[in-house]
Amino acid sequence: MHRRWRRGTAAGRRGGLAIGLVFVISGCGAPPTPLSGLNASYERALVRTAPRAVMLDGKAEQRVFDKLQRYFAGMTPASVREQTAMVYAPGSYLNDTLVGIDGAPGIEGYFGHTVESTDVLTVEFLDRAPVGIDWYVRWRMTVVVKGLNGGAPVISYGVSQLRFDADGRVLLHKDFWDSGTGLHEQLPVLGTIVGRVRAAIAPGASEALR
Repeated sequence: MHRRWRRGTAAGRRGGLAIGLVFVISGCGAPPTPLSGLNASYERALVRTAPRAVMLDGKAEQRVFDKLQRYFAGMTPASVREQTAMVYAPGSYLNDTLVGIDGAPGIEGYFGHTVESTDVLTVEFLDRAPVGIDWYVRWRMTVVVKGLNGGAPVISYGVSQLRFDADGRVLLHKDFWDSGTGLHEQLPVLGTIVGRVRAAIAPGASEALR
């Protein structure tokens, strides 16, 4: 398999807000559904999205990732409402290791409530690599939540798998992240955040996971 790792741009270093926070909260507490169900929904999404996923050439790659980074870098509740449908395809799938969500409306609701759960959140996109129709993006996340870690930043690292359609919208977004990188000791605070987000986005969770 051919891999070409690309270093992140300055915009990428400021971007990825939603991806990062989803990683933080998903690593804490038990998932709302069995892991086997979450994995099964991911496997079905891999099959379902493959026919519509495209390989990006140089110009398309830059355009798509610039748009994605702008979306994450400027993420607010208002921008999530206005832009998610332009960034995520109608039949897109998000799996953040906590829930599986089908469709841009559900993803919009999830990201909107996620953004409201932190004081500061930044992600530095370190590099990215294509493997067939998939892209893997490696990042460094810094998050600040009142009462978390004494108000000091918590830093962790992870990878996101992404697929895009012919219009440059995300078809599949699967997060891979080790929650044991300095976050487990913050479970009481993050557990509260997880509960709020779960309750807020429950209607958007994948039917397959109910």
